[in-house]
Amino acid sequence: MTIIDGLFLDVLHVLIPFLFYLFYIAYKNSFDDKENELAVIITIFSSLYIILKYNAPIFNGVPMFLVSLPLLISCFKKNDIAVYMSSIIAVYYYYKFYDGFVFLILLEFLLYFLIYKFLFNKIKPWKFAFLYTLILLIFNCIIAFFIYNSVNYYLEIILVSLIFFVTSTLIVYLLAKTEELLNARITAKEIEHDKQIKNTLFQITHEIKNPIAVCKGYLDMFDVENPKHAKKYIPIMREEIEKTLFLLEDFLSMNKLKINKDLLDVNYLLANFIKTYEPYFNENKIKADIKITDNEVYLNGDYNRLFQVFTNIMKNSIEALSDNPQINVWTEIKDNKFYIYFKDNGEGIPADILEKIKEPFFTTKMKGTGLGVSLSNEIIEGHDGKLLYDSKMGEYTLTTIILPVVDWD
Repeated sequence: MTIIDGLFLDVLHVLIPFLFYLFYIAYKNSFDDKENELAVIITIFSSLYIILKYNAPIFNGVPMFLVSLPLLISCFKKNDIAVYMSSIIAVYYYYKFYDGFVFLILLEFLLYFLIYKFLFNKIKPWKFAFLYTLILLIFNCIIAFFIYNSVNYYLEIILVSLIFFVTSTLIVYLLAKTEELLNARITAKEIEHDKQIKNTLFQITHEIKNPIAVCKGYLDMFDVENPKHAKKYIPIMREEIEKTLFLLEDFLSMNKLKINKDLLDVNYLLANFIKTYEPYFNENKIKADIKITDNEVYLNGDYNRLFQVFTNIMKNSIEALSDNPQINVWTEIKDNKFYIYFKDNGEGIPADILEKIKEPFFTTKMKGTGLGVSLSNEIIEGHDGKLLYDSKMGEYTLTTIILPVVDWD
C-alpha cells in the first residue's frame, strides 16, 4: 500500500463516524441536549475505535496524529465527557507509542484543555483547529529531538500535522454548517408556529367579537320598561351568547384533545350511535338507509371520541338536507381497513369550499364555529385513520371514515 492509499484510508476511517452523526442530526432535525450529547459520545468513541483498530502510522516513528482528532471534535461540540475520555485515551496512546515522555505528553494535553476552557468561545473554529495543530506539531518535534533529531523525521511530522489540520478543519466545517442549517430550519418552524398561533388567536377574537358586538348593540337599544323589547331582544342575545359558548367549547376540545384507545367493536359503537338518532329520523320524516352488519369488527379506538365524530358528521348531514331528506350509512372492510360511509342527498358542497372544509374556523353556516370538521379530522388522524369528503352539487355529500382494524392473525 502506498503512502497516498494510507492517507486516504486514514481520513476515510475518521470521516465515516462523523458522516453518520451528520445524517443522524439531519434526520432528527432537532437539537435535544441529551440525545445530541449521547450521539456525540458514540461518534467520538466509534472514531477512536476505528482509528486504533484499523489505522497504522504512515511513517515509522511518527504516531497517528488522528488519535487526537476526536478530542478536538469533542471540544468543538462542548461535550465535557467526550473531552475527558478522549484525552485519557490519546494520552495513553502517545505514552505507549513513545515509551515514556509522560510529562511532555501531559503538558501538551493540559494546554489543549486550557485552550478549550478559556479560548474556544473567543476564536473561530478553524483558528482553534490551527492552534491545536500547532501545539501538536511543537510537542512532537520536541520529543523527536530527544529520540531521532533527524531533519527527515521533522518533515514527516510536519506532513502528518498538515494532514491532521486539513482533516480536522473539514470535519469542523461540516459540523458547523450542519448546525447552521438545522438552526435555520428550526427557527423557520418556530416562526411558522408563532404565525399559526397568532392567526388562531385572531380568528377566535374575530369570531367572539361579532356576537358580543351584536349583544352590545341590542343592549344599547334595550328599554327595560318596554315588554316588547324584552320579548324581541333577549332571545337574540341568548342565541349570540350560546354561539360564543359553543365556539369556546369546540376550541377547548381541540386544545385538550386526548384519545384513550381501547379494544372496541366498531359495529357495536355504530349501532348504539344510530339508535340515538332513530327517534329524530322518525319525527322529521328522514329516510334513513342503514346497513351495518352484526359481525364483530375490532379496532383500537376511543369510544367517546369516535361517537363525537359520528355526531358531528350526522349533524352536518342533517343540516344539509332539503326536500325528500335521505341519509345512508353503510360500512365495508377492504385491505384490513374499516370504511364507514355517511351520505346525504343535500345540496352538496362546492369544490372550493370542499378544499378548505378541514381548516379550523372555516364555516359557511351562520351559527357554525368552523371547528367541528377540523376536530373530527384530528380525532380520526389520532386513530391512524383518514376522514375524506366527496360531494356533487345538487345531489349528495359523501363522508368517508377509514380506520385500521385489529389483525387477529
